Amino acid sequence: MIKESSLYKTLRYIFLTAACIFVIVPIIPLIFMAFKTGMEYTSTSVLTPPQNWLNIYNFKYAIRVGNLGKALVNTIIILAISLSIQIMFTTMVSYVLHRFDFTGKKIIFKLFMLTMFIPVVTTQTVVFQIIYRMGLVNKMLSVIILYSGVGIIGIYIMLNQLNSISKELDESALMDGASYFKIYRSIILPLMKPACTTLLIINGIGYYNDFYIPNLYLRKDVQTFTVALHKFFGNTATPFEIVAAAIILGIIPIGVVFLLLQRYIFYGLAGAVKS
Repeated sequence: MIKESSLYKTLRYIFLTAACIFVIVPIIPLIFMAFKTGMEYTSTSVLTPPQNWLNIYNFKYAIRVGNLGKALVNTIIILAISLSIQIMFTTMVSYVLHRFDFTGKKIIFKLFMLTMFIPVVTTQTVVFQIIYRMGLVNKMLSVIILYSGVGIIGIYIMLNQLNSISKELDESALMDGASYFKIYRSIILPLMKPACTTLLIINGIGYYNDFYIPNLYLRKDVQTFTVALHKFFGNTATPFEIVAAAIILGIIPIGVVFLLLQRYIFYGLAGAVKS
């Protein structure tokens, strides 16, 4: 058993190392290119490190000409508001579905599951008509509303987390005179932090990388980072070393958030797998 366990661990680390190399290696030339001058980029290999790591001209150019700085701020505002609303409602819905028995409970859950089988493209015409008639086209609020919806994936993650939270905590709090909302706010919500963080990362990355919805509903002065980046790429005169710097600017926010929240993400995913 010891030999099998050692072999399993060895194979696991080999696989993880190979996966890391597979992901990281393509990024290294991108980092090198982002700090090179135009002449240096054309005269050296993509695997050659830059001569000056303090050369941030490409980043300044991308932010100024590509409007990436403002677009990144717009993206952060949209994500902060929409994800906060989504997590709040998802935890509330999951708490009610898990802790209470009421007429129509199973129907509600099945309706949420049914949404998984409806192609998004089939609803876009109707959704656009609704947003247009509400006068929200070309406004951040349109994207915030569309991103704030409660999805079955979020409910599933929260329900798995709630399975590990004893109902005796609720009963003890009720005996002490606490309301259901106070139980949710003071007991349940803090204990669901790993699940909330997992949902934040999963949906946050998806929304951050989304191009279709922001491009459809937002004009230039409120466009998101992905739309601004796409239009920046569309300019064929843009040197590739500057494009590389723009891509690095897009990677940094997600990387920082993941490093700060990775402990909660692993806890949340582990809880989902165990359930």
